[in-house]
Parts: sequence; C-alpha cells; structure tokens
Amino acid sequence: MRFYAKSFITFLYSFYSLKQEKEGLRALKYHSITKNKENKDLWNLDVNSFSDHLYYINEKRLKVYRTSELINSIPGQGLVITFDDGFRNNFEIAAPLLFELNMPFSIFVITNFVSQSKKAYVDEIMLKEFSEHPLVTIGSHSCSHARLTKCSLQDVKSEISDSKHYLEDLLGKEINTFSYPHGLFNETIRQEVINAGYKLSFTSHYDINLVHKDKYTLNTTELWNTDNLSNFKKKIKGDWDWLKYRNQ
Repeated sequence: MRFYAKSFITFLYSFYSLKQEKEGLRALKYHSITKNKENKDLWNLDVNSFSDHLYYINEKRLKVYRTSELINSIPGQGLVITFDDGFRNNFEIAAPLLFELNMPFSIFVITNFVSQSKKAYVDEIMLKEFSEHPLVTIGSHSCSHARLTKCSLQDVKSEISDSKHYLEDLLGKEINTFSYPHGLFNETIRQEVINAGYKLSFTSHYDINLVHKDKYTLNTTELWNTDNLSNFKKKIKGDWDWLKYRNQ
C-alpha cells in the first residue's frame, strides 16, 4: 500500500481514535538510522528525523523505560525505544543522540551477523561496549533472522536458544529479551521463547500495550523512512494503530 493511501486511512482513523483514548505503553521499533536522506529503503530513517523524534520525546517529558522494567509489570503509559537487526549505525549514529538525552534503549541483534562481522552490523567489540553502558539493553533477534513460522521445530529451538547462549557467553550476562524476526510467531514459537528462558518478547503488531498484556507478545510501533516529526507525532498519538488490523 502506498504511503499516501496509508496517510489517508490514518486521517480517517484519527477521528475514530479520538473516541477511544486508551492509555498504555508504546514500544517504538526502529531499524537503521542513516545520514543519507535520499535512501529509499523503508527501514532507513534519516538521522535528522530521528533526532526530531528524540527531542520531541524529551520536550514532552514522555517517560522512556528500560525493557527490563517491563519484566515485573507493564507501566500504564510511556515508551520504550528498540532497534531491530543490530545495524552498525545504531552504534555510530543513534546511540550518541540517545546518550546525550539520557534515554534508555534496547538493541536486538542477529547473532550470526555479529559473529561473522558483517559490515553493516555491529561487531563483537561494539556489542561489548554497548553491554557495559547502563542505558543499553541487548536482546536477541535470532541467529539468522529466519522466518520462524516456516522453520522446523528443531530449527526454531536453535534460532531462539543458540542466539541467547552466544550473547550470554560473549557478554557475560543474562539475555532475557527477544524480538521475533519479521514479527512472525505462533503459540509454538512463543512457548519456545519461554522455554529458552527469555522474560519478554516483541512482535511487529501495531498497538499500545495495556498493563495486562502478555509479555511474550508485546506490541510495537514501527518507524519508517517516511516518519518525519509530523508523522511521528501521529504514531505516538495512536493515529497509525489501524495497522494492527493488517496483521490479523
């Protein structure tokens, strides 16, 4: 669906959402932060827009939580900031801006990309440095970013548990958060995440998270290369939450 069509649906949905006005925790899901404004990849957000997002959060004094704070209970409102895939620019471009504003965030890494030192992704040295910073939580995004719903049960187990063990061996600390690759999961995959010892997991399903939300199917709000400050405000407000029906 083209962006202008999505924007029109968002405009219509905004009138409906005014009547709902429910509060909850919103998990923001970023991927790549780039200095190249001409990049057309949906998942590459330019750094100026990303900076605008952060300063808006700061200006409005919106509470940003560490993902670890969600393990005991889900707050009634606020934000968490997450990054999927573990791009190198999360370390080089995004992190300094977040550190400047004292905002905690989580990075979910594809462990094969780390161990193989793939050029566009964080390496083991960067990941260790991230691990030592009090504002950073590291989680797993599987070993290879496979579509787990298409994998055998044995491969599902390996993707989920082997990535956890790799990160724990590398960083010397417990890894208890997981982000489903491509946002795809089913009850079997959810149970394997629990069996592996994770405490939280994130989907790609659009919506806020209410206080009684299942911690292994947490909703997120994806940010795209089209999300300037105006669009970001609408996503924070919930005007784009109609996308939750797309996943059903």
